[in-house]
Amino acid sequence: MFLILFVDILLLFACSSSFDREAKEPILPTAIISPIDEKEMVLVPAGEFLMGTDEIDDEKTHLKIGAVKPLFLDQHPIRKISLDSYYIDKYEVTNEEYKKFLDLSGYDELPGHWGNSTYADGTDRYPVTHVTWREALTYALWARKTLPTEAQWEKAARGIDGRIFPWGDVYEKGKSNIDIDGARVLTEVGSYPGDVSPYKVYDLAGNVMEWTMDWYLAYPGSSYENPRYGKTLKVLRGNAFQKAGHYFLDAYRYSSSRTEADPNDYFENVGFRCVTLVAPSE
Repeated sequence: MFLILFVDILLLFACSSSFDREAKEPILPTAIISPIDEKEMVLVPAGEFLMGTDEIDDEKTHLKIGAVKPLFLDQHPIRKISLDSYYIDKYEVTNEEYKKFLDLSGYDELPGHWGNSTYADGTDRYPVTHVTWREALTYALWARKTLPTEAQWEKAARGIDGRIFPWGDVYEKGKSNIDIDGARVLTEVGSYPGDVSPYKVYDLAGNVMEWTMDWYLAYPGSSYENPRYGKTLKVLRGNAFQKAGHYFLDAYRYSSSRTEADPNDYFENVGFRCVTLVAPSE
C-alpha cells in the first residue's frame, strides 16, 4: 500500500512539474501581424544555433579578383549562440510600406531615387532601397520593432543545423535573385519561392542585402585583425542582385557572409527587414 501511494505521489509531482514548465513556456504562434505596419512576421524560437564558419580560402581568391578582405576570416570562429525567441519580417520592407510610414509619421527623408515624393509606378511590392541605416532604423522604431542583430539575421537564415544557404547546403542556380545568377535587377518580394529559410523567411539569400543593428567588429575568439573593424561601419547581411562584379563568388553567397558599409550611405541593392522580441508576458 505504501509503495503504491509513493508511486502515485511521484507521478503527481512529475505531472505538476510538466504543467509548470508548460505554463512558463507558452506555445507561441508561428506567425503574427505587426500592429503598426501590418507586416507578417514569423517566429524564430529560442535556442542555440551555429553562427559563423571555420572555412579558409587557401588559394587567396580575394587577391585574384582585386579584393582587399580575405574570404571567410571575418566570420571566424564558428560557435554556438543562444538567442531568445523573436519574430522577424517574412519579407523585406517594401516601397508601399515605407510610403505608409512616411505619410503617417511625418518623417521627411525620402529614399534617394524617389521622384515627386513617391516610388515608381508598378514597384509597390519591391523592397525599398536607397535608404541609409539610420532611415531603416527610424522605420523600425516607428513600427515598434528594431533592425536584426547579425545573430538574429543569421539564425533566421540558417536554422539550427548550420546550413550554408537558407534552403540547404547545396547552391542551386535559380533559387534566388542572387548576383548574376538571378534577374540582375530588383524584383518583387517573394518572387523566388525557393529562397526560403527553415522558419519560412523569404529572400534572405538574394534580391537585396539588408542592414543589421551591428557594428563591423571581430567575433569573440577571432584572431583575424582588420583595420576596418570598429564603430564606424555597419554590417550588411545576405546577397543581392548584381549587374556585374566580384560578388558572384561562392563565398559571398553563404549565409554567414558579412559585408561592411558606411551607415550614412545608401545603395540600389540594399534594403532591410525588422525584428521584434517576444514580450515576457507572452
